[in-house]
Parts: sequence; structure tokens; C-alpha cells
Amino acid sequence: MLMSDLLEDNTPPNNLLTQVLRTVIGSADSKGTAVFLHFATPSKNDIRTDAMNLDLNKLMQNVGGEAFDYGTFKAAYDTDPRIKAMIQNFSERGIEPKTKEQSKAVDTPQGDTSGNNSVAKMAKSATDIGDKL
Repeated sequence: MLMSDLLEDNTPPNNLLTQVLRTVIGSADSKGTAVFLHFATPSKNDIRTDAMNLDLNKLMQNVGGEAFDYGTFKAAYDTDPRIKAMIQNFSERGIEPKTKEQSKAVDTPQGDTSGNNSVAKMAKSATDIGDKL
């Protein structure tokens, strides 16, 4: 039996999402960085250089939870006050949780459009797709 099976039996809907959000926010706060959760593995143009980039659905898969897209996340956000309290902003591109350090962009991914390799290297080194969580 998975730990997620035990948790789901006695907890309200969206509990795994709530737990993942709390973990991500805590990790970002301990590192002093903002975080952006993508609904899918982000492409090079979707990487935000002002935040730690994570694949929400990969995290959810790791804990045995359901996958989310904009519509299913919006439904969870609209019905669960715990989730609403943890989210700064969200759109079709992904979710920006409330962290101590907020990103500088307003829901605008910051891809390397200048062709500057140093920016691309910094973005790549700053990108964390969940391996450290």
C-alpha cells in the first residue's frame, strides 16, 4: 500500500496537491527563491529566470496524485480554500505559489530571446525540475 493511499482515505479532496504545494513553498522559502510550477515540462521559452521552475505533474506523479492542467487546477483552486491561500497567481502557463521571495515577472515566462548564451546557462543552472524535492 502506498502512503498516498493511506492519506487519501481519510482526507479531503486535493490533499495531495495541498501537500505538494506546501513542500514546494517550504523548499523555495528555505532557498530564498521564488518558484513557478508548470503544468508540463517547460520548454526553453517557458523557463522563468526569476524563479525555480518545477513540473507540477511530475511532482504529483511522484506522490501518486492526479495530473493537472489549467482547467482542473482552476476547479481545485475555486473549491479548496487551502489551495487558494497558497497561490499568488496562475494561468494557462502554470502556477506561482506564494513564497517569501516573489518572482519579478508578472506571469510572463522569461526565455532567452536575446541569443545571449550566458543567460541561457544561468537559466539552465537555476532550473530545478524536482530532483531535489
